[in-house]
Amino acid sequence: MISKQKMDKYSLMAEKAFKEAVKKALKEHQRLGVPAVFMQNGKIVYLMPNGKIVDKVRQSKRASKQ
Repeated sequence: MISKQKMDKYSLMAEKAFKEAVKKALKEHQRLGVPAVFMQNGKIVYLMPNGKIVDKVRQSKRASKQ
């Protein structure tokens, strides 16, 4: 059985790795110019590359042709 102290250490390591992964993913979305998708208060929202949070995303003409 794993001790509580070791479990706390692993929990902190996992939380740090998770936060770093989210930060990296958000930077990648911004670099690509695409929104990141989240749940906020039970609703789907989009974090736009400019930092604005919206509940709907307009499709570009290019995206609708594909």
